[in-house]
Amino acid sequence: MKHVEGTVEFAVIGAGVIGSSVAWHLGELGGEVSTYDSDLEGTLSSSELNAGGVRATWTQAHNILASKMSIDYFASVAEEVGYRACGYTWLCRPEQWDGMVRARELQIELGWEVELWDVAELRKRIPFIDKTDDLRGAVFGVRDGLVNPNRLKHHYRDQAKKTGRVQFVDRMKLVEAQFDSGTGGGTWKLGFHQFGQGGGAQVTTWVHARNVINCAGPWASQVATVLGYKCPSHAVRRQISVFDCRDVDLTPFGMIVDPSRVYFHPEATNGLAGFANTDEPPGYRFDYDGESFFNENIWPMLYERSSHFERLKHITGWAGLYEVSPDECAILGPAEGAAQVFEAHSFSGHGVMQSFTAGKILAEEIKLGAQKSLDLTFLRGDRFSKGRPMPETQVI
Repeated sequence: MKHVEGTVEFAVIGAGVIGSSVAWHLGELGGEVSTYDSDLEGTLSSSELNAGGVRATWTQAHNILASKMSIDYFASVAEEVGYRACGYTWLCRPEQWDGMVRARELQIELGWEVELWDVAELRKRIPFIDKTDDLRGAVFGVRDGLVNPNRLKHHYRDQAKKTGRVQFVDRMKLVEAQFDSGTGGGTWKLGFHQFGQGGGAQVTTWVHARNVINCAGPWASQVATVLGYKCPSHAVRRQISVFDCRDVDLTPFGMIVDPSRVYFHPEATNGLAGFANTDEPPGYRFDYDGESFFNENIWPMLYERSSHFERLKHITGWAGLYEVSPDECAILGPAEGAAQVFEAHSFSGHGVMQSFTAGKILAEEIKLGAQKSLDLTFLRGDRFSKGRPMPETQVI
């Protein structure tokens, strides 16, 4: 057993895009930060295993504004993070149209450019979509697009290291925590399993921290349990397939979302598609169902949308995890029932696109005493116990 002397000001648990952003912004505001992750390379990280879409086409104002602030930043460092404003196209059936139009009015009001297309315009803009009898039109988010999540994560880490106040510690899994309320206003004693190169737990390392920030993504509920408070979210598997497009070139287009909830976009010269199975049980599953998943959930929907998708060929795919909150919105702010613990997790699939904003405003709240750039205080985890959920409906 190894005991580490001294006390860190902030212990960030989880170093994906959210944890890395939080660490950077805390360091930028003068915080001394140690960020711990069981695998900094992110083999199972949601930062690595997602589709890379970024959008501000939401129905809730806070999601629109949080994504807008992040995407504005991505645009300012576009080459470094791989941001492309290639758009999101939402195909709409008649029963969906009025709701999408209302959402678009709010998006426009909040400064996000969104176009409405009738079916004729849709077929003009995206000619390969030629099976449109069931559609009323489409909604197009002009500055929505794609980003490279791995490059974004490393960008945040590079910015964090430049502050000279942030360190990233690899192969550290939180397994025990004790809070001492009588030590200088309160101090956490955190026990980590420190893993060796071979993956085996070799030693328990103890770290003393004045504040803890739970940025553990799909493992946030487990971290919350160790810290002694309840998290209402759960991890759920999401699968993504890569396919050979054969008869259609997707490269000029961005993300396209079908009413069936299948979404797809170009991936190099191939296509990438996902589908959120609402019957997927909670749990930590990383197995990909392979070609059967593609043939049962992706290909039939694409075939029903385009005659050019008759000869698609499955290439590969993978599975990753969402941490889903009860209202499918982030949990951000002080933790309920745990002193000197803060949360930034449960983004329910939109963590990458809100990562800059989340890191910035949480750091402001912690270091400056208020969320100055954007007020998202209503996203604190206690909203569920108080009966104040913020449900988002435009999710995929």
